[in-house]
Amino acid sequence: MKITQREMVLGVVTFAAVLAGGTWYVVDGKVDDWKSKANEIEKTRQQIRQYQTAIKMQENWLGDLEELQSGLRVFDTGKRSVSPELMKTIKGISDKHDLDITRTQPYTEKPTGDLFELGINCTWQGTLDAMVGFLADLQQQGVRYDVRQLNITPVGKGTGKLKGNMVIHCAYTRKPAAK
Repeated sequence: MKITQREMVLGVVTFAAVLAGGTWYVVDGKVDDWKSKANEIEKTRQQIRQYQTAIKMQENWLGDLEELQSGLRVFDTGKRSVSPELMKTIKGISDKHDLDITRTQPYTEKPTGDLFELGINCTWQGTLDAMVGFLADLQQQGVRYDVRQLNITPVGKGTGKLKGNMVIHCAYTRKPAAK
């Protein structure tokens, strides 16, 4: 049996059509999966870039953290209460600026890992210059002291005196005593 040229062309075209149809059938079912995987790969690459940036920034953060922690006071872990020493330090700073702290009330100590924080409510009386000097001196202490609440009222007309209360949060660390 002899195949004519026309039959040969029809056979090749039919084979090509079947091959194209089969390929389309197989590929069409996979296109959606391929697109979703491509999107997932791109999201993962973005996450990797973000994590790499965070890792690089961590080195800076650790350096900053060590620098800030070096400025904190260190108390012995066996010491029950550090509030008397902290109140004494605050009283010393206030005396230096002629700000009269009439009453102090410590709050409970709040630990956060190696860092501890203790709030002290101080009732005070003095001039505006004394208060500004006191606050400026606290600011110079770095991260040791943070005034988070400050209430000020005048004592009386023409006296030039102020009174109020403030909550000073003191940050410090605790380490075992050296033997």
